[in-house]
Amino acid sequence: MKSARAFFQEVNKRFPTLPFSIRAFEDSTAAKVGVKECLNHDLLTPYPVLVEKAGEIVAQFKCTIAILPKSTIVLAGEIPFAKERFSSNHTIQDETLKALIDAPLWKKEDKKKAAKKEETTQ
Repeated sequence: MKSARAFFQEVNKRFPTLPFSIRAFEDSTAAKVGVKECLNHDLLTPYPVLVEKAGEIVAQFKCTIAILPKSTIVLAGEIPFAKERFSSNHTIQDETLKALIDAPLWKKEDKKKAAKKEETTQ
């Protein structure tokens, strides 16, 4: 649709990488139609509105990662998480689950072991 294309061009011009609100546009009806068309064609990524219970505190952390055959790389948004700053009334009782959570997510393979594996396969 012509109005959806105009909306998408305006979004790319005014908000190239940042989230936006429909209230930022003069014609809200055309913006709503444009958003619907862009979502149907996977041109926009929606940010869901998160709602928590009254009195609850919620934190959300996002990052962009690349999962490769032998490693995982954080491309953007790598913020160190300080566990000691947060506490909870709940604990995990299962020891295997605790070990899995405490295991490093980005496990680096030893170069010497990788070289030995290549030698044995040849």
